[in-house]
Amino acid sequence: MIDKGFKLTLAAASVALLLQAPAHASDQLAANTATEQKARLTDLWQPGDNGQRMNIRGRVTSVDGTPVANVAIDIRQPDGDGDWTEQYSTTLTTDAEGRYQFGSVVPVARYCGAPAVNVTVYQNGWEYYDANLVFDAEHDMSSHDGEGTPVFLEESTVKGETILFGRHDIVLSPQ
Repeated sequence: MIDKGFKLTLAAASVALLLQAPAHASDQLAANTATEQKARLTDLWQPGDNGQRMNIRGRVTSVDGTPVANVAIDIRQPDGDGDWTEQYSTTLTTDAEGRYQFGSVVPVARYCGAPAVNVTVYQNGWEYYDANLVFDAEHDMSSHDGEGTPVFLEESTVKGETILFGRHDIVLSPQ
């Protein structure tokens, strides 16, 4: 048998927790939302473009893990037919948390070499960064050994459309 005084104390403690929980929960939700936001999407893909649609996102940090804001990232790649066009060339700028994101198509190689997205960063005060991101429809990165930086693409359906998503983080070293 439970003492009535204990029930009252337990009930009062529960009410106190319930009264405090919403404020704490909303603060936590706001904090999580702020840290999990995505960078603004720069979409190079246009309806009717040939090729498999993809989105790549990442974060630019210094070697100690500090986000690097306002970094210019040059993106250049062939389109879904293997042609180099201005449509698939742009400069992105990282946000305050060092994040970036772009939409495109998985590149196709018309000539020799692996199909790749060329990513370069030249920012005052930082070492030059240059990488060729390579992809494979079968996710067999061994076929691209030595040809670039492999990026795994994960398939997802968004509003009825299949899009491949990948991530490429950039770590910059001070000059």
